[in-house]
Amino acid sequence: VPTGPWRGLGAAPNNWAIETAVDALARQADRDPVEFRLAAMAPDKPRLAAVLKTVAKRSKWSSRRSGGGRGWGVACGIYKGMSYAAVVAEIAMEDAGTPRLAHLWCAHDCGLVVNPDQVRAQIEGNLVWGIGMALHEKLQLSDGRIAAESHADYALPRFSDVPDIDIALIGGENAPSGAGETAIVASAAAITNAIAALTGTTVTALPYDRGGG
Repeated sequence: VPTGPWRGLGAAPNNWAIETAVDALARQADRDPVEFRLAAMAPDKPRLAAVLKTVAKRSKWSSRRSGGGRGWGVACGIYKGMSYAAVVAEIAMEDAGTPRLAHLWCAHDCGLVVNPDQVRAQIEGNLVWGIGMALHEKLQLSDGRIAAESHADYALPRFSDVPDIDIALIGGENAPSGAGETAIVASAAAITNAIAALTGTTVTALPYDRGGG
């Protein structure tokens, strides 16, 4: 598989693949995706379980049922073995089959937070990056070269693509462990898992293409 450098040193695409597979297994087993993850989680990962439980509570996950044009997806992960994040995404499928994000929830544990505003800004940046990764960004090639010659030629998320965002900072009793890229381990996967929950088809390529998965 051809790859190139990503911000996050592979955390984004690697964890997207893992969380996509975990979600597909949960659907195959007819299990709730949150409970499926918690049941499989190693006992020595209490902080990962904590962010997942927190985001489930804040998003009212237990009352969510995908259908009727609305879908909810979840993902979680650990960044460099130090910081933890879980994300729930709500999508609305438009008539043309194009998903539109309605809400993102994120629970984030990077230990003691000295500057909450700055940490929230970093998390928001990672969530928006996940929107681009899941729904927009695609490097097109033409005649053996990159076709995009400027930002005008490259699809990035716009303000109109960014939904309401709810962020919970937890784990302040632990030592600081970094927030620069943590949320990307879960943001894109939560979005594509919401699409899969609504359509019944696992998203296996990025960005999401309603015609090809």
